[in-house]
Amino acid sequence: MEYIINNDTMFIKYDGENTVVYEKNNKYIYKEDQIKDILNNSCIYYGSTLKGRIISCKQYINSNYKIPVLISEKNNIMFFYIKENNNIYWFNYLYIKNYQKLNNKLLIVFNNDQSLILNVSYTIFHNQILKCSRLMIVYSTR
Repeated sequence: MEYIINNDTMFIKYDGENTVVYEKNNKYIYKEDQIKDILNNSCIYYGSTLKGRIISCKQYINSNYKIPVLISEKNNIMFFYIKENNNIYWFNYLYIKNYQKLNNKLLIVFNNDQSLILNVSYTIFHNQILKCSRLMIVYSTR
């Protein structure tokens, strides 16, 4: 498995059996939980390690919980984590066009107008977006 996160990567999902990478126009399926490997290999490809990125992100936003990961500074690729029941999602921050409450669920609209409905709290998702925004500001002004 040699997938490298790129500007077309919208999100990655692990459903308990498979890791599925959703790109703007493609979908890749890998057996078992490959998210950590994909994130680490992508960080290494762009010049760091996942551990190094997490450590720096923790320092920059002064947080220790659900840390966003800046995969590539040059390409502004940043991912954040959300858990929905048994599903784990890592979303590309810059691919989120809009998100809103939909009854007791959350509607996420991506830049290519594809959408996804999750059974997660609007507040939890919004807090992750705020962490990413803070991290982007810190990186862009340093």
